[in-house]
Amino acid sequence: MVGVLRYLISVLDKRELQLPSGEMDESEEIKVLRKEMKNKEEARVMFLKAERVDLVSEQDYEIEVLKKYLPVGISEEEVEKIVDEVILEKGRNFGAIMGETMKRLGGKVGGDEVARIVKEKLT
Repeated sequence: MVGVLRYLISVLDKRELQLPSGEMDESEEIKVLRKEMKNKEEARVMFLKAERVDLVSEQDYEIEVLKKYLPVGISEEEVEKIVDEVILEKGRNFGAIMGETMKRLGGKVGGDEVARIVKEKLT
């Protein structure tokens, strides 16, 4: 677990140095953690295909550690409600809807899930 946490601290520090302000808020930290989670899940799939059980279990462990530091997401119904509100305010512009919705959610839900819901609402 210590190794995973050291790695996460390193990733967060690196991202913080890339920011113009040099400081990261909580939503930016969550975004970094979600990206790392996605990377671990993708690596897990590749290791499964390569039948590398040892590396799959390592990725599973790291994913579990990451989950402990991510906030519990909100329900799909709540996301849909926010998307509906944003559509009323911003019109049917996908980019504007995504930007405002992600801002309101503050990193509690991944962009892929929000994009799926927005696309469903716009069709």
